[in-house]
Amino acid sequence: MKKKIVFIIMFIMFFAFSNNVKALTLRELYNDLNKLESSYSEAKRKSSLSQAELNKVKASIASTEAQIKKTQGDIAKAEADIKKSEDDIAKKKDETNQMLLYLQVMNSNGDSMLEYVMDADNYTDFIYRYAVVSQMTDYNQGLIDELNKLIASLNQKKKDLAASQANLAKQKKDLEAKYMTVQIQLKDAQDSGLSIAEQISEKRKLINHYKAIGCSMDQNVNNCNNVAAVTGWSYPLNSFYQSSSYGENRGSYAHWAVDLATPEGSAVRAVANGEVVSARVPASGCGGMIVQIRHTYNGTYYLSLYMHLLSTSVGVGTKVSGGQVIGYSGGGPREVAKWGDGCTFGAHLHFSMATASRVDDLIGTSSQRGSTFNPVRFFPAMKGEGARYNY
Repeated sequence: MKKKIVFIIMFIMFFAFSNNVKALTLRELYNDLNKLESSYSEAKRKSSLSQAELNKVKASIASTEAQIKKTQGDIAKAEADIKKSEDDIAKKKDETNQMLLYLQVMNSNGDSMLEYVMDADNYTDFIYRYAVVSQMTDYNQGLIDELNKLIASLNQKKKDLAASQANLAKQKKDLEAKYMTVQIQLKDAQDSGLSIAEQISEKRKLINHYKAIGCSMDQNVNNCNNVAAVTGWSYPLNSFYQSSSYGENRGSYAHWAVDLATPEGSAVRAVANGEVVSARVPASGCGGMIVQIRHTYNGTYYLSLYMHLLSTSVGVGTKVSGGQVIGYSGGGPREVAKWGDGCTFGAHLHFSMATASRVDDLIGTSSQRGSTFNPVRFFPAMKGEGARYNY
C-alpha cells in the first residue's frame, strides 16, 4: 500500500514538472508571429488616426489663434472707441455744465428768462429772444440725452469686450487640453507599435533559428534543440558590489532587477547552461546591448537577462554553458558612446531573472515585474544593496 502511495505521489510530481514546460512547435510560433503582425498593423493604424487627429487639432488651434489675433485687433479698436467716447462724454459734461451754469444765472432773479423774452423792443426781437431760449433748452436736453446714450454704449462695449475675452480664454484652454490628450494617445500608439515591432523581430529570429536546426512545423522544438539542463548556477561576474536591491523604489516605479557595480569591460558569464533567446540593442538605445538566456531547471523554464553590455559574442540560438563568457559589461562612458545608452549612470551590470511558461517568453522592462523574482534565490551573495562578491 505504501509503495502504491509513493508511486502516485511521484507520478503527480512528474506530471506537475512536465507541465511547467509547455511543448511548442514552429507552427505555433508562426501563429504567434501572425498575431503580433496583426497587432502591429492595428497599432500603426491607431497611430495614423491619432496623427490625423493631432493635425486636425493643430489646424483648429491655428484657426483659433487667427481669430484671437483678429479679435485682439477688434479689442484694440473697441478700446480706442471707448477712449474717444470717454473724451466725448467729458466734453459733453463740460458743455452741459456750462449750459446749466448759464441757466442758473438767468434764473437767479426768478423769472429772468421770461423777463428776457418780455423785454423785447419789438415783435421781431421778441421772436428772436424766444427762439434763443427755446434752442438753449432743447440743446441742453439733447446734450443730456446724447450723454446717456454714450454712457450706455460705453457700458455695452465693456460688457461685450469682457465676454469676448472670457470666450477666447476658454477656447484656448479647451484646445490646449485636447492637443495634450491627442499627443498622449499618439505617443501610446507609437510606443505600442515600437514594442510590438521589437517582439516581431525577436520572434522571427527564434523561428529562423529553429528552422535552421531542422525543426519541422509540428515538432516540439524542445526535441530538436537539445540544451543541457541546469545542474548548478554560476555568478554572472567574478566580483561585484551590489548597488541596488531587487524591487527598489525609484519614485514612479519599482526596479525589478539588481544592479551589480563592476568596472566597465568586465567579463559577463552565463549563469547556467542554456540557449540565447534574445540579443539586441533596443530601438530607444535604453539598456545598450541586452542578452537573454533561457535555462531549464527541475522541469521549469528560467530566463536570465544581462543589460548594459559593451559587447557580446552570442546571438539568438547560441547554446551556452554555465560560466561561459557571453560578453563584457558596460554602463560607463564607453558603452554609452557606443550604443547611445541613456539609461545608465555608471559602470554596472543590470541583472534579472524570471520564470517562463514557453520557450519564446522574454523578460520585459525593469519597471514591469511580470514573472521576475529576486535572484538571491539562486545567488545568496545578491542579498541587497551594499552586498559584495569575489570569486
